[in-house]
Amino acid sequence: MKKARISLDGIWEFQYLGASASALAGMRNILVPSPWQAQFPDLSMRGGVAVYRRGVDVPADWLEQRVFLHFGAVFHIAHVFVNGALIGSHVGGFLPFYFDITDRLSPGRAEIEVRVESPTDDPAEFPHTPFAEMPFGKQSWYGPLSGIWQSVFIELNIPDRVTCLRVGSDLDSGEVSAQLRFERALCNRTEALLETLGPDGDCVATARAELAVGAEHATMRARVDDPRPWSPDAPNLYRLRLRMMRDGVTIDEKETSFGFRKIETRAGKLFLNGKPFYLRAALDQDYYPDTICTPPSLEFIEDRFRKAKELGLNALRCHIKAPDPRYYEAADRLGLLVWAELPNGGYSTERSRERKETTLKGIIDRDGNHPSIFCWTLINENWGVDLVHDAKHRAWLRRLYLWLKAYDPTRLVVDNSPLAPSFHVQSDLADYHFYAAIPDSRHDWDRFVDALADRGDWLFSPEGDAVITGEEPLLCSEFGNWGLPHPDKLSDSDGREPWWFETGHDWGEGVMYPHGVQNRFHDWSLDRVFGSFEAFIEAAQWQQFRALKYEIEAMRRRPEIAGYVITELTDCHWESNGLLDMRSNPRVFHELFHTINDDTVIVPRLERAAFWSGETLRLPLRIAHGGRDAVEGAALEILSDWPQTISLARLEAASVLDLGEISIALPEVDKPCMRRLSFHLRIGDRVIARNEIEVALHPRRSESPNLSLWSPEPDVRVRLQALGYRLAANIGDADAVVALQSAPELAAYVRGGGRALLLPDEEGTLTPFFPHWQNVKVVARDGTLWRGDWASSFAWLRRRGAFRSLPGGPLIDHSFDRVIPTHVISGCNLLDFHARVHAALAVGWIHKPVGLAVERNYGEGHIVISTFRLLRDAPGVDPTATALFDALVTAALNKSATPTLQTPKFESA
Repeated sequence: MKKARISLDGIWEFQYLGASASALAGMRNILVPSPWQAQFPDLSMRGGVAVYRRGVDVPADWLEQRVFLHFGAVFHIAHVFVNGALIGSHVGGFLPFYFDITDRLSPGRAEIEVRVESPTDDPAEFPHTPFAEMPFGKQSWYGPLSGIWQSVFIELNIPDRVTCLRVGSDLDSGEVSAQLRFERALCNRTEALLETLGPDGDCVATARAELAVGAEHATMRARVDDPRPWSPDAPNLYRLRLRMMRDGVTIDEKETSFGFRKIETRAGKLFLNGKPFYLRAALDQDYYPDTICTPPSLEFIEDRFRKAKELGLNALRCHIKAPDPRYYEAADRLGLLVWAELPNGGYSTERSRERKETTLKGIIDRDGNHPSIFCWTLINENWGVDLVHDAKHRAWLRRLYLWLKAYDPTRLVVDNSPLAPSFHVQSDLADYHFYAAIPDSRHDWDRFVDALADRGDWLFSPEGDAVITGEEPLLCSEFGNWGLPHPDKLSDSDGREPWWFETGHDWGEGVMYPHGVQNRFHDWSLDRVFGSFEAFIEAAQWQQFRALKYEIEAMRRRPEIAGYVITELTDCHWESNGLLDMRSNPRVFHELFHTINDDTVIVPRLERAAFWSGETLRLPLRIAHGGRDAVEGAALEILSDWPQTISLARLEAASVLDLGEISIALPEVDKPCMRRLSFHLRIGDRVIARNEIEVALHPRRSESPNLSLWSPEPDVRVRLQALGYRLAANIGDADAVVALQSAPELAAYVRGGGRALLLPDEEGTLTPFFPHWQNVKVVARDGTLWRGDWASSFAWLRRRGAFRSLPGGPLIDHSFDRVIPTHVISGCNLLDFHARVHAALAVGWIHKPVGLAVERNYGEGHIVISTFRLLRDAPGVDPTATALFDALVTAALNKSATPTLQTPKFESA
């Protein structure tokens, strides 16, 4: 006989019973496979208990053999009934399971019922399976997933069929091994035929074996001559076809694909198939716009993966889940490496650890033949364990690492992929996670990269129980920045916004909440800054590109670092740091991104991005080459007002060539502008790498400002003179006052008709300049969401009026690096944002807007308050600080009214 299959995918009857299962809800239809959260708005954030039912007509001749009911995966517990009888239960939401249902069948229609439990974390409702003790992955972030989310089918087969076929392949020898496991001990003497088909479909090796009665497992071997290796550049796939025969008749068949792929580490480097390999990966939550965890189609996965390769990625880190098997099949065929991970739980108990171990073994048995999978992670960021404080947890993790290395020696293993304060215990890779807003936290990022490259002592356990070789490849396996998608591109076929727009409000003080983002854009008068919502979205995405460019280039400068993982490939619900949006629509930088994310990249390092007209730009420059082979005969072209060409020495594989510091004379300009410098790396007529940098150019002042200023702070008075301002003999003779602290004397001066610029650098109230009920105050960004390291902040300067001549914008870019505020002005209201907030920032989906430069009429006078750090460099060194100071002074003068000045006495500073 030959096996046969009937799919049970499609419409089932569905009843939601709630968490306690005490009362039935109404019957409705549900599509299988797909979690119920994706189908019913009232259940979009609800787990609990539900019942699935459907009938199937089983052919009468099937009852002469064995019939198996298969489930791809069910979140999280399934109790399966056939014709009213319980045939079995399964615990665990990520793996396939099946039952022999033959003895419960009779001629005619069979009724199948599945009672699904998706536990809450209430032990009174689920005493043996609380949510925290189940492997669940990101369901604690984006919401629960429940129900039958992978395919269901019934299959006719023999009772002692093959249930597992694990393939091993050795690239050096060409040897192929097949480990067979049977449903039960073989009933009769059986002949096994193993055929290996090459990438072109031809048979390249065969093996035969006689399997004895009673065998429960077997191993067969074959050899392939000159095997073609699998890699992202050449995803050569082989197929293994197993036929089980009795008396010359095929009684069972099983087929799987595999590849000859070798991954190893040596001296701090990654090697793929014996050659150096630089990892350029992105984190992938493997979530989908309408079906959440169930891929809408194989074509959708393939389209997403093709776009990943267009972006220059060679790997994906499939984050703490076991995906639908089609995910790995597409990665195998299209050529993407996959860093796979064990789904985490919430607590470490004996039950939860046992479930993790069972899930891990099942993942390897199901997915271990895929050549795309090159690495396993056991724990992510200490989730579900307490490595920092508990030695028993560290010991368990090390035991699991050693078990996995023995069970699957063909792949790398990461014990814990850490974020501070967690660490590694024993790992093949020394990876770490770090998030920094760019340009705001640029120096923090630089310090992290340097510390990682120098093998910081925070990488491994400080408790004396770590096993360290000192040659583990170094990687930053999570970093990234937000760039918002356009909501209109996320709408469904009926034009409705995604259901998850109403989620995220419980994260980060609500800054993750997408719903109403366009209303907030207009409410806070950002149309007056950006012109349109579309222009703001485009600017936000370019900011994301500039941030990632800086972070990647900082890592590529250090040859000690072996790769990175960008967070992330696609947005995931409210988390908007994807290189694509939730529907796989590209960002504005899609066509450009590969230039900074490729085997070979040009790496300039701008210490600053604002210059005076005619200055000389001194630019440290390196070429990072992560390719498998050396590059010879290359030349670097620098395209600027004064072009130059540099012939390069041989670029070795997995190396960084330091070209030292080059000098570029910047042009004379008569008005502020942004200028680009381009770099092309050529071999003959072929450009193998390109890059650009952008700098702000400011004309030098032709004359000193015709203004008289005064300050209560002596240091500021010195600075004013150095900037060319006339220093008033006393406050009464000044056009304006520049102060660093709010004081009653300053308030009296402004109230009496004075003009003032206040540059506070510490926290404090701004009453009485603002009414007390508004509670406007200066607040430090550190320790708040305004820092923007995780959910990015978007800071802007309104380029009009006194600020119209500052180049760039509206978003604040790298040319503002030296003046980016460490404090913000909170409490400004919608009316303030109409016209009097000149610079501001918001977080995430345009939440928590705060001012950076605000003007205010007070009494008979006028004041401008700004937290830009304009005093950190010597006067006139930073053009941005100088130009911005001039603009703030101009705004403070507000010459539309002529004041009647009353001058209070300031205390001597």
